[in-house]
Amino acid sequence: MANITDRAAYLRGLAEGMKLDREDNQQRLLLEMLDLMDEMAHQLADANAELAELQEYVEDIDTDLTDMEEILFGDDDCDCEDCMGDYDEDDEDDDQELSFDCPNCGKTVLLRASDIESEEDIVCKHCKTPFFADVEDDEE
Repeated sequence: MANITDRAAYLRGLAEGMKLDREDNQQRLLLEMLDLMDEMAHQLADANAELAELQEYVEDIDTDLTDMEEILFGDDDCDCEDCMGDYDEDDEDDDQELSFDCPNCGKTVLLRASDIESEEDIVCKHCKTPFFADVEDDEE
């Protein structure tokens, strides 16, 4: 982006070298156009700097999320004792209670994992509205 700001500065230097007069209508138009180009170049440079900062921030978030996924879900390709521990899929507790905030009333509701996986509609105990919105697959 420095190229645009450099070119705007070069044009400004040319205009100053020509000793353009703001009193002459045609010359004033050129000077106003140069002012506008200079301002646009600086605003574009600022926007690009902010975009670069935002991209770096998003990359940091992506890295953190990847690290969290690895911690929470582990490495699926690894079968070593350290990663697997004493985990056995048959021992998975389907009656484990999980807490969710109702999207309608905002109150916390305890649900069993087996209830969530079932095809039945789960209704909030407080506001009696369906807890999870039905998501239909688009079939073409």
